[in-house]
Amino acid sequence: YDGDVSRLLDICRQQIVFESVEDISHCLATIRQDSEVQVVRAKSRMDPDSDQHKVYGGYRDVALNLRFRTEEAELLGIDGHVCEVRLVHIDFANMLQGQDGRARHNRYVEYRTARGL
Repeated sequence: YDGDVSRLLDICRQQIVFESVEDISHCLATIRQDSEVQVVRAKSRMDPDSDQHKVYGGYRDVALNLRFRTEEAELLGIDGHVCEVRLVHIDFANMLQGQDGRARHNRYVEYRTARGL
């Protein structure tokens, strides 16, 4: 980032958990149609045949980097801030919960570090 904090995209991160892939798709369409939300970047790790699926060790989600374009955001001075929202299927969310989930996440971090990601 070379000291440029405006390039940070996930200081504020949240996830929304869905019971079906169709619900994820509907949410994504709704976000894209909202004129007060700018989608800065969308990264889908849903396709099991994609390189993203291989890089993330089988984990799947849709990661969105969003910027809010409202009067309130402008008044608060956060209209340039980018946050991350992850759309996650419940099976993957459950996999990451509890003690086993922390262990899986630690393995995931080790995997990414080993790959130089």
